[in-house]
Amino acid sequence: MSLNIIIVPIDGLGISLPYTLNYNKLNNNKPYISDDICGKLDNELNNYDGVFEFCENYTGIFENFAKLSFTGQFNHDSCTIVKFWLYDRLFNLPFRDKKVNNDISEIILKLKENFNVPENVKICDLFNFPHLKEDFDKMKSVYDYATNYSTVETYLNDKSFICNQNLSNYINANYEIYINTKNSCNSDNIKNKKYCKVFDYIKGAHINENYPLSCKVKGLETIIDTEGHIVISMEKESSAISEQKDSIPFSNIIMAVIFPLLGIFFFSFILYKFTTFKSWLKSHLLKKKIIQNYEDEEYMQEHLSESYRTDGHHIYYHPS
Repeated sequence: MSLNIIIVPIDGLGISLPYTLNYNKLNNNKPYISDDICGKLDNELNNYDGVFEFCENYTGIFENFAKLSFTGQFNHDSCTIVKFWLYDRLFNLPFRDKKVNNDISEIILKLKENFNVPENVKICDLFNFPHLKEDFDKMKSVYDYATNYSTVETYLNDKSFICNQNLSNYINANYEIYINTKNSCNSDNIKNKKYCKVFDYIKGAHINENYPLSCKVKGLETIIDTEGHIVISMEKESSAISEQKDSIPFSNIIMAVIFPLLGIFFFSFILYKFTTFKSWLKSHLLKKKIIQNYEDEEYMQEHLSESYRTDGHHIYYHPS
Protein backbone atom coordinates (compact mmCIF):
# COMPACT_ATOMS: atom_id res chain seq x y z
CA MET A 1 0.00 0.00 0.00
CA SER A 2 1.46 3.35 -1.04
CA LEU A 3 1.00 6.41 1.12
CA ASN A 4 1.27 9.93 -0.21
CA ILE A 5 2.65 12.24 2.43
CA ILE A 6 1.49 15.84 2.13
CA ILE A 7 3.66 18.28 4.02
CA VAL A 8 1.36 20.96 5.42
CA PRO A 9 2.94 24.40 6.03
CA ILE A 10 2.96 25.37 9.70
CA ASP A 11 3.05 29.13 9.17
CA GLY A 12 0.10 31.08 10.52
CA LEU A 13 -1.49 28.31 12.56
CA GLY A 14 -2.14 30.71 15.42
CA ILE A 15 -0.45 28.36 17.90
CA SER A 16 3.12 27.43 18.85
CA LEU A 17 3.51 23.68 18.37
CA PRO A 18 5.85 21.68 20.64
CA TYR A 19 7.83 20.05 17.85
CA THR A 20 8.53 23.47 16.30
CA LEU A 21 9.76 24.81 19.63
CA ASN A 22 11.93 21.73 20.15
CA TYR A 23 13.52 21.89 16.70
CA ASN A 24 14.14 25.61 17.01
CA LYS A 25 15.96 24.99 20.28
CA LEU A 26 18.21 22.40 18.62
CA ASN A 27 18.84 24.73 15.69
CA ASN A 28 20.23 27.31 18.10
CA ASN A 29 22.70 24.97 19.81
CA LYS A 30 26.30 25.80 18.91
CA PRO A 31 29.59 24.72 20.53
CA TYR A 32 32.39 26.98 21.70
CA ILE A 33 34.87 25.58 19.15
CA SER A 34 33.85 23.72 15.98
CA ASP A 35 35.64 25.41 13.09
CA ASP A 36 38.18 22.65 12.38
CA ILE A 37 35.90 19.65 12.37
CA CYS A 38 33.03 21.46 10.67
CA GLY A 39 35.36 22.90 8.03
CA LYS A 40 36.61 19.38 7.28
CA LEU A 41 33.08 17.98 7.00
CA ASP A 42 32.08 20.88 4.77
CA ASN A 43 34.95 20.10 2.39
CA GLU A 44 34.13 16.39 2.26
CA LEU A 45 30.46 17.10 1.54
CA ASN A 46 31.08 19.96 -0.88
CA ASN A 47 28.17 18.89 -3.08
CA TYR A 48 25.81 20.02 -0.32
CA ASP A 49 24.94 23.50 0.91
CA GLY A 50 24.58 24.42 4.58
CA VAL A 51 26.86 21.63 5.88
CA PHE A 52 28.94 23.92 8.10
CA GLU A 53 25.87 25.42 9.82
CA PHE A 54 24.38 21.96 10.37
CA CYS A 55 27.68 20.73 11.79
CA GLU A 56 27.75 23.57 14.33
CA ASN A 57 24.31 22.58 15.62
CA TYR A 58 25.23 18.90 15.61
CA THR A 59 28.36 19.37 17.73
CA GLY A 60 26.50 21.85 19.94
CA ILE A 61 23.92 19.18 20.77
CA PHE A 62 26.70 16.82 21.82
CA GLU A 63 28.11 19.41 24.21
CA ASN A 64 24.74 20.36 25.73
CA PHE A 65 22.88 17.04 25.54
CA ALA A 66 22.58 16.63 29.32
CA LYS A 67 21.10 20.13 29.62
CA LEU A 68 18.49 19.82 26.89
CA SER A 69 14.84 20.28 27.85
CA PHE A 70 11.86 19.91 25.55
CA THR A 71 8.09 20.34 25.40
CA GLY A 72 5.27 18.11 24.21
CA GLN A 73 4.12 14.60 25.10
CA PHE A 74 7.63 13.16 24.69
CA ASN A 75 9.62 15.84 26.47
CA HIS A 76 11.34 13.14 28.56
CA ASP A 77 12.69 11.32 25.48
CA SER A 78 15.53 13.57 24.32
CA CYS A 79 17.04 10.83 22.15
CA THR A 80 14.02 10.47 19.86
CA ILE A 81 13.53 14.23 19.54
CA VAL A 82 17.19 14.70 18.56
CA LYS A 83 17.01 11.85 16.04
CA PHE A 84 13.98 13.29 14.28
CA TRP A 85 15.66 16.70 14.21
CA LEU A 86 18.88 15.16 12.86
CA TYR A 87 17.26 13.28 10.00
CA ASP A 88 15.01 16.19 9.11
CA ARG A 89 18.04 18.48 8.79
CA LEU A 90 20.00 15.95 6.72
CA PHE A 91 17.17 15.30 4.28
CA ASN A 92 16.80 19.05 3.79
CA LEU A 93 20.45 19.85 3.10
CA PRO A 94 20.35 21.21 -0.47
CA PHE A 95 22.23 18.87 -2.82
CA ARG A 96 23.50 20.70 -5.91
CA ASP A 97 20.35 21.77 -7.76
CA LYS A 98 18.01 19.69 -5.61
CA LYS A 99 16.17 21.18 -2.65
CA VAL A 100 16.01 17.91 -0.69
CA ASN A 101 17.80 14.55 -0.61
CA ASN A 102 16.03 11.27 -1.10
CA ASP A 103 18.89 9.23 0.41
CA ILE A 104 21.23 10.43 3.15
CA SER A 105 23.43 7.32 3.43
CA GLU A 106 26.50 9.20 2.19
CA ILE A 107 26.11 12.00 4.74
CA ILE A 108 25.57 9.58 7.62
CA LEU A 109 28.73 7.69 6.64
CA LYS A 110 30.75 10.93 6.79
CA LEU A 111 29.27 11.81 10.18
CA LYS A 112 30.29 8.44 11.59
CA GLU A 113 33.82 8.86 10.22
CA ASN A 114 34.37 12.39 11.56
CA PHE A 115 32.65 12.41 14.96
CA ASN A 116 33.14 10.58 18.18
CA VAL A 117 29.70 10.41 19.72
CA PRO A 118 29.78 11.08 23.50
CA GLU A 119 28.87 8.18 25.79
CA ASN A 120 25.66 9.84 27.02
CA VAL A 121 24.52 10.18 23.39
CA LYS A 122 25.54 6.72 22.21
CA ILE A 123 22.54 5.21 23.97
CA CYS A 124 20.33 7.07 21.50
CA ASP A 125 21.55 4.98 18.55
CA LEU A 126 21.27 8.05 16.33
CA PHE A 127 21.42 6.36 12.94
CA ASN A 128 18.83 3.57 13.11
CA PHE A 129 16.11 5.52 11.28
CA PRO A 130 15.26 4.83 7.61
CA HIS A 131 17.71 6.45 5.21
CA LEU A 132 15.04 6.99 2.54
CA LYS A 133 13.09 10.22 2.69
CA GLU A 134 9.70 8.71 1.86
CA ASP A 135 9.88 6.32 4.80
CA PHE A 136 11.22 8.96 7.17
CA ASP A 137 8.46 11.43 6.25
CA LYS A 138 5.83 8.88 7.28
CA MET A 139 7.54 8.41 10.63
CA LYS A 140 7.98 12.11 11.25
CA SER A 141 4.38 13.01 10.36
CA VAL A 142 3.01 10.45 12.82
CA TYR A 143 5.50 11.41 15.53
CA ASP A 144 4.85 15.15 15.16
CA TYR A 145 1.09 14.57 15.22
CA ALA A 146 1.41 12.67 18.50
CA THR A 147 3.83 15.25 19.92
CA ASN A 148 1.49 18.15 19.22
CA TYR A 149 -1.82 16.42 19.96
CA SER A 150 -2.36 17.51 23.58
CA THR A 151 -1.26 21.08 22.87
CA VAL A 152 -3.66 21.44 19.93
CA GLU A 153 -6.48 19.83 21.91
CA THR A 154 -6.01 22.24 24.82
CA TYR A 155 -5.84 25.20 22.46
CA LEU A 156 -9.11 24.23 20.74
CA ASN A 157 -10.86 23.76 24.08
CA ASP A 158 -9.79 27.23 25.18
CA LYS A 159 -10.94 28.74 21.86
CA SER A 160 -14.33 26.96 21.82
CA PHE A 161 -13.06 24.89 18.88
CA ILE A 162 -12.69 27.94 16.65
CA CYS A 163 -9.53 28.04 14.51
CA ASN A 164 -8.13 29.58 11.34
CA GLN A 165 -7.99 27.80 7.99
CA ASN A 166 -4.30 26.91 8.28
CA LEU A 167 -4.75 25.10 11.58
CA SER A 168 -7.82 23.28 10.28
CA ASN A 169 -5.84 22.08 7.25
CA TYR A 170 -2.96 21.00 9.47
CA ILE A 171 -5.23 18.99 11.79
CA ASN A 172 -7.10 17.24 8.98
CA ALA A 173 -4.03 16.40 6.89
CA ASN A 174 -1.97 15.04 9.79
CA TYR A 175 -4.86 13.01 11.18
CA GLU A 176 -5.31 11.38 7.78
CA ILE A 177 -1.59 10.58 7.61
CA TYR A 178 -1.68 9.13 11.12
CA ILE A 179 -4.66 6.84 10.43
CA ASN A 180 -3.41 5.71 7.01
CA THR A 181 0.07 4.95 8.32
CA LYS A 182 -1.30 3.02 11.27
CA ASN A 183 -3.62 0.96 9.08
CA SER A 184 -0.78 0.31 6.68
CA CYS A 185 1.58 -0.83 9.43
CA ASN A 186 -1.08 -3.20 10.80
CA SER A 187 -1.32 -5.04 7.50
CA ASP A 188 0.63 -8.30 7.21
CA ASN A 189 2.65 -7.39 4.14
CA ILE A 190 4.12 -4.16 5.50
CA LYS A 191 4.26 -4.33 9.30
CA ASN A 192 8.00 -5.06 9.29
CA LYS A 193 8.84 -1.80 7.55
CA LYS A 194 11.28 0.37 9.50
CA TYR A 195 8.98 3.38 9.58
CA CYS A 196 6.37 1.34 11.45
CA LYS A 197 8.62 1.50 14.52
CA VAL A 198 7.27 5.01 15.05
CA PHE A 199 4.28 3.47 16.82
CA ASP A 200 6.66 2.02 19.38
CA TYR A 201 7.95 5.55 20.06
CA ILE A 202 4.52 7.03 20.63
CA LYS A 203 3.12 4.34 22.90
CA GLY A 204 1.30 5.92 25.81
CA ALA A 205 0.66 9.16 23.94
CA HIS A 206 -2.76 10.74 24.39
CA ILE A 207 -4.50 10.41 21.01
CA ASN A 208 -8.27 10.00 20.86
CA GLU A 209 -8.90 8.14 17.62
CA ASN A 210 -12.64 7.81 18.29
CA TYR A 211 -13.07 11.59 18.45
CA PRO A 212 -10.42 13.15 16.21
CA LEU A 213 -9.50 16.79 16.61
CA SER A 214 -11.61 19.21 14.61
CA CYS A 215 -12.50 22.88 14.66
CA LYS A 216 -14.74 25.42 12.98
CA VAL A 217 -12.88 27.76 10.68
CA LYS A 218 -13.10 31.38 11.75
CA GLY A 219 -14.78 33.21 8.86
CA LEU A 220 -16.50 36.55 8.30
CA GLU A 221 -19.61 35.72 10.33
CA THR A 222 -17.57 34.54 13.32
CA ILE A 223 -15.48 37.70 13.32
CA ILE A 224 -18.59 39.86 13.10
CA ASP A 225 -20.26 38.03 15.97
CA THR A 226 -17.29 38.75 18.23
CA GLU A 227 -17.21 42.43 17.29
CA GLY A 228 -20.94 43.22 17.39
CA HIS A 229 -24.21 42.50 15.66
CA ILE A 230 -24.47 45.99 14.21
CA VAL A 231 -21.81 45.28 11.62
CA ILE A 232 -23.42 42.12 10.40
CA SER A 233 -26.89 43.74 10.23
CA MET A 234 -25.45 46.61 8.24
CA GLU A 235 -23.79 44.21 5.86
CA LYS A 236 -26.99 42.25 5.39
CA GLU A 237 -28.98 45.44 4.84
CA SER A 238 -26.41 46.73 2.39
CA SER A 239 -26.48 43.42 0.56
CA ALA A 240 -30.29 43.47 0.43
CA ILE A 241 -30.32 47.01 -0.90
CA SER A 242 -27.77 46.09 -3.52
CA GLU A 243 -29.82 43.10 -4.63
CA GLN A 244 -32.97 45.25 -4.69
CA LYS A 245 -31.26 47.84 -6.87
CA ASP A 246 -30.07 45.19 -9.27
CA SER A 247 -33.62 43.82 -9.58
CA ILE A 248 -35.38 47.18 -10.35
CA PRO A 249 -36.40 47.32 -14.04
CA PHE A 250 -35.58 50.39 -16.14
CA SER A 251 -39.27 51.24 -16.75
CA ASN A 252 -39.83 51.60 -13.02
CA ILE A 253 -36.97 54.08 -12.81
CA ILE A 254 -38.54 56.24 -15.58
CA MET A 255 -41.92 56.20 -13.86
CA ALA A 256 -40.32 57.18 -10.56
CA VAL A 257 -38.81 60.28 -12.21
CA ILE A 258 -41.72 61.39 -14.43
CA PHE A 259 -44.59 61.15 -11.92
CA PRO A 260 -43.09 63.57 -9.37
CA LEU A 261 -42.38 66.10 -12.15
CA LEU A 262 -45.95 65.87 -13.43
CA GLY A 263 -47.24 66.30 -9.89
CA ILE A 264 -45.16 69.45 -9.38
CA PHE A 265 -46.33 70.90 -12.71
CA PHE A 266 -50.02 70.15 -11.98
CA PHE A 267 -49.84 71.63 -8.48
CA SER A 268 -48.18 74.80 -9.79
CA PHE A 269 -50.87 75.16 -12.49
CA ILE A 270 -53.68 74.92 -9.88
CA LEU A 271 -52.05 77.59 -7.73
CA TYR A 272 -51.55 79.94 -10.66
CA LYS A 273 -55.03 79.49 -12.17
CA PHE A 274 -57.41 79.26 -9.25
CA THR A 275 -55.80 81.13 -6.35
CA THR A 276 -54.42 84.60 -5.57
CA PHE A 277 -50.96 83.25 -6.28
CA LYS A 278 -51.09 84.78 -9.79
CA SER A 279 -51.75 88.33 -8.47
CA TRP A 280 -49.15 87.95 -5.76
CA LEU A 281 -46.56 86.78 -8.24
CA LYS A 282 -47.17 89.73 -10.61
CA SER A 283 -47.04 92.20 -7.74
CA HIS A 284 -43.86 90.64 -6.43
CA LEU A 285 -42.13 90.71 -9.81
CA LEU A 286 -43.22 94.33 -10.51
CA LYS A 287 -41.98 95.48 -7.12
CA LYS A 288 -38.68 93.73 -7.67
CA LYS A 289 -38.30 95.39 -11.07
CA ILE A 290 -39.02 98.89 -9.62
CA ILE A 291 -36.50 98.39 -6.85
CA GLN A 292 -33.92 97.18 -9.34
CA ASN A 293 -34.46 100.22 -11.58
CA TYR A 294 -34.16 102.55 -8.60
CA GLU A 295 -30.94 100.92 -7.50
CA ASP A 296 -29.53 101.17 -11.02
CA GLU A 297 -30.45 104.85 -11.23
CA GLU A 298 -28.96 105.59 -7.83
CA TYR A 299 -25.75 103.79 -8.84
CA MET A 300 -25.47 105.86 -12.05
CA GLN A 301 -26.01 109.11 -10.11
CA GLU A 302 -23.25 108.26 -7.67
CA HIS A 303 -20.94 107.30 -10.51
CA LEU A 304 -21.51 110.62 -12.33
CA SER A 305 -20.96 112.64 -9.15
CA GLU A 306 -17.72 110.84 -8.48
CA SER A 307 -16.61 111.39 -12.06
CA TYR A 308 -17.35 115.12 -11.76
CA ARG A 309 -15.31 115.47 -8.59
CA THR A 310 -12.42 113.66 -10.16
CA ASP A 311 -12.44 115.83 -13.28
CA GLY A 312 -12.45 118.99 -11.12
CA HIS A 313 -9.06 118.12 -9.69
CA HIS A 314 -7.51 118.06 -13.17
CA ILE A 315 -8.32 121.71 -14.13
CA TYR A 316 -5.14 123.85 -14.27
CA TYR A 317 -4.53 127.57 -14.90
CA HIS A 318 -2.07 128.37 -17.73
CA PRO A 319 -0.85 132.03 -17.72
CA SER A 320 -0.56 133.61 -21.15
